[in-house]
Amino acid sequence: MKRSIRLVVAPLVAGAMIAAACGGSDDEGSDSSDAPAETPADEPADEPTDEPAGEPTDEPADEPADEPSDEPADEPADEPAMEEEMAIQRGGILTFLLEAESDTWDIPGANCAVSCITVMNAVADPLTIVTDTGEIEPFLLESFEPNDDFTEFTLVMRDGVTFHDGTPADGAAVHRNLIEMASGLLQGQVFFDLLNGTPLNAANPGAVEDSIVLNDDQSVTVSFNKPFATFGNNLAGRTGWLIAPSFWDSESRAGDLMIATGPFTMENQVRGEVTELRANPNYWRTGQDGQPLPYLDGVDFRPVPDVSTRRATMEAGDADVNADSFGENQEFWNTEWVEAGNGVVEEDPAREVGYLMFNNSKPPFDDPDVRRALTLCTDRNEYLTFRAPGNALANGPFAEGSLGYIEDPGFPQFDADAGNALFDEIGRPDTIVYGTTNVPSNLLTAELFADMWNRNCGLNVEIDQFEQAELITKAITGDFEVFAWRNHGQGHPGLELVWWHSRHAEGLALNFGRLVSPEMDELLLQSWTTVDPAELDTIAQDINKLFAEGVFNMWLNTTEWANPYRAGVHGLQHITLESGNRNQQSLAGRVEVDEAWIES
Repeated sequence: MKRSIRLVVAPLVAGAMIAAACGGSDDEGSDSSDAPAETPADEPADEPTDEPAGEPTDEPADEPADEPSDEPADEPADEPAMEEEMAIQRGGILTFLLEAESDTWDIPGANCAVSCITVMNAVADPLTIVTDTGEIEPFLLESFEPNDDFTEFTLVMRDGVTFHDGTPADGAAVHRNLIEMASGLLQGQVFFDLLNGTPLNAANPGAVEDSIVLNDDQSVTVSFNKPFATFGNNLAGRTGWLIAPSFWDSESRAGDLMIATGPFTMENQVRGEVTELRANPNYWRTGQDGQPLPYLDGVDFRPVPDVSTRRATMEAGDADVNADSFGENQEFWNTEWVEAGNGVVEEDPAREVGYLMFNNSKPPFDDPDVRRALTLCTDRNEYLTFRAPGNALANGPFAEGSLGYIEDPGFPQFDADAGNALFDEIGRPDTIVYGTTNVPSNLLTAELFADMWNRNCGLNVEIDQFEQAELITKAITGDFEVFAWRNHGQGHPGLELVWWHSRHAEGLALNFGRLVSPEMDELLLQSWTTVDPAELDTIAQDINKLFAEGVFNMWLNTTEWANPYRAGVHGLQHITLESGNRNQQSLAGRVEVDEAWIES
């Protein structure tokens, strides 16, 4: 068996990489709402998720697609009932461990994955917010009104909000923000269908300002040339973070600290060590005690790429909250950790999926028969047993409980004899180049697949490892054959359009796998025409079946995230909405700290 391992280390910031390529960057590209972000998978990686379609989220799977659970992990324990009777306490610095560092806060072109999203959610408020039933409500906005066919949206900014630099967060700021996002390399793909065109749309080029109009001091109208029912979802994530004009005006903004309207201000960042946030004394929202939020004095976000180190730090009591999608740790967090009196943040039913992402645009995986043959040669249950014990096998991009889920959509199952027969007919590739992040656990996963494919079907495999940002850049530029990846799980098929539609498959592409299918394109556009759950479920099921037929990716497992926190920490992922509705629970490892507090 030929199996070479080439370790490639590229300490480049995402912004610099994209700048070298053409001036922008992406998110690993995982979150569920604005500009896409996906994450390489093996140890779940920080998602390069901006999240256009919701916040498209794409993340090379750092922590392997090794994360989810065969049987969904035990339900995290609710916080003790007595918490409702406890008086909220103010003060303290929350220490939050992240799986990756963020290279830049310049969001329109950033590789803003799960870790970046978690930090940004504490610093910047979104224009809208998603409830736990999937409804869109105005958040920073006073109102958000679509027309009947979802081609025109009127956004009215609430009064009395200021940015961290003291300047007004008014309609002009919303207008500027949307124009900056629409002009970005990655976020701009959310605005691809602006009524009067965009520079990114070769078929309808135009100035974004012609479709994003400031009506008066507080009101903005955005117009599209086709229905875009998920636009409100996008504004609940990356696309909708309201950022100060002073940040946009800075010539050095790629390296600047973020200035926004959120409950915390970004005071300091020592890359690779800590990003320090401190309470915004002029925040516009009020806590349960009648005083301005937040309750905390601050949050220190510490990037710790090694999953074992993060777990050890939590067990030693040296951190308050962790982000972990490593499959082998899920049982520990949800049983032993909780039984010891600690907690785990509640998750939304939607799940990311860990998978092997094929480059459908170049050999050998531009041939659907090669994709199918390799899938037939892959014992995915062996992978689950040794690299993702307790996780659920995925046969499609939608997890159980999500729109579009089908237990058996027709995805090829393990059959080495059939795989060998197909390879005998079409010929075997000389070498398969498998790429993943430079995390030890991901190398173990890569070696398992390399051995499996050689043993089952006589294939030769070369393993390449990269830092996460470099892996994401290679995905954006199409410089790969097959990558371990983690993405999707937005809870809405329309939020996946930037990842799967053919118009996003060329150049610096968010459709990383370069999937081109007219049938897929039509289904995705249909998902933008309705907000009816039954209609969306039917559309998503058809998408699921199409993926099984084309084997555009090799699905492995649904991704179970654990966001464990120590005893004495309260209020994570809780946001009090003016409507009285409950906000959406943790999605793809992202956790809100707006109303968190610590017992002294």
